Amino acid sequence: MKSIMKSIWYEIVHAKTLLFAFGGFVLFMAITGFSAAADATEGFTAGGASDVLAGHPWLPYEFPLLFLAMVVGYVCCEDQKDKVANYEILSGHSRKSIFFSRGLMAVLLGAVLTMILSFLPMLISLAVSGWGNKLGLMDVIVRQLLMLFPFLRLAAFLVVVAYLVKNPYVMIAIGIVICMSMAILGDMFRYSKSVFVSLFNLLLLSDYQSWSTYNVDPSIGVVRYYTYQSAVSPSLVIGTIAASLVMTAFYLFMGYALFRRDEMN
Repeated sequence: MKSIMKSIWYEIVHAKTLLFAFGGFVLFMAITGFSAAADATEGFTAGGASDVLAGHPWLPYEFPLLFLAMVVGYVCCEDQKDKVANYEILSGHSRKSIFFSRGLMAVLLGAVLTMILSFLPMLISLAVSGWGNKLGLMDVIVRQLLMLFPFLRLAAFLVVVAYLVKNPYVMIAIGIVICMSMAILGDMFRYSKSVFVSLFNLLLLSDYQSWSTYNVDPSIGVVRYYTYQSAVSPSLVIGTIAASLVMTAFYLFMGYALFRRDEMN
């Protein structure tokens, strides 16, 4: 497994495809965070990063999910057209070592890089306009860190899909569908309490429950005031970690069961 992982890493570094893609996503997420901060602060005079996250709870993960699908597709599918796995088997590697070396590399690398991308809007907004007072800073950091576990689980599921479709471009299309689903159906499923589906879990982690009241100003009319609850419940923390670890292991072993029986033409 170690030698296969080294070869995958060598290919990633020297081909530079993923590196350029990651750089593009970093730039995109930075611009998105800056634009959201500018809108929230109305010329940098009020608000802050907490206002951005309260108003755009999907911002840390919606677009990075596309990159997660790209990483899994690249690591697991890019060599399918060259039959590299066939050569690895002929070189004495077992199917188990081939699958888990690529699967673990895709899951860990994809989840970590996606995690980095998810922090960028908050960091850029914080640098532009400060933190603000809508959400607790440590509460948000805990929620952001917990997102690593749904990323791991989703990456493991995408590994199974990757070994079924065997095409990196199809994986990119699947990533686009996931992003669109979060954008279109996010509000519909925001109140789901399930931690066993990674997308629902992400919605729970970004659900800052709010209460609002209003006042009537003679000059500008109705003015609304919002209060948000950002603290994370122990049940959400435990459920997120436990469900993610169990489902990640399940998806990887299910993927191996499929790959072990696959006829490699």
